[in-house]
Amino acid sequence: MALEILAVGVPRTGTSSLKAALNTLGFGGCMHMDELFNQPHLVDYWIELYETGTTDFDALFDGYRSSTDFPGCFQYKPLLNQYPDLKVILNYRDPASWYESMMKTVYPTVPKTAEAKAMLAEKGKDNPRFLGIAKTLALVEVYLLNRHYGGDFLNREKTIATYLDHCERVRREVPAGQLLEWEVSQGWEPLCAFLGVPVPEEDFPFKNKRADFQAQLGKMLSGGGKLTIK
Repeated sequence: MALEILAVGVPRTGTSSLKAALNTLGFGGCMHMDELFNQPHLVDYWIELYETGTTDFDALFDGYRSSTDFPGCFQYKPLLNQYPDLKVILNYRDPASWYESMMKTVYPTVPKTAEAKAMLAEKGKDNPRFLGIAKTLALVEVYLLNRHYGGDFLNREKTIATYLDHCERVRREVPAGQLLEWEVSQGWEPLCAFLGVPVPEEDFPFKNKRADFQAQLGKMLSGGGKLTIK
């Protein structure tokens, strides 16, 4: 299946709400970080894409018409090369608010010590789901926290500067006619106008608020169940 829509906003910029919206508008399935927790075999394709600039795109996006969140957010160049008509959404959030949210959700979730990683591996002896969880969290550590943010995410000023630089590079490098800058608070109208579809009658789906994220990740990491974004 050919990818049609790519959202390049980083985690905690309304990516789950945008995923739900795209599914409602008929552009599902939608690739998102939660898909990797539930289908860890997809991680291998993303690693290959990050390391080589290409992968088996048909296998990676089998059943998907759109993508939001990490890891797709940083791969817009090879994805535009593969899918030249791709519509790109830069979902944006106030940088200070974004950093605070990341520090209370994504950052503490990723195991960073040998001991924390060993705990997940030990759990994997009784429940293979934990091995997939560990594999996906390692992807976040290597390519989001370490490669993109330089392993220095606690440096607030530097991390926010990197966040803003990503936005500026997207604005420079994505053709203007294929790019929408959008904030989740804007809801349906600009999104539907950009995608050329009618505005739904139902309310815009605001998903994955901080407390929901913490609860669902905690449940997954304690019991090894599937991740369900609310």
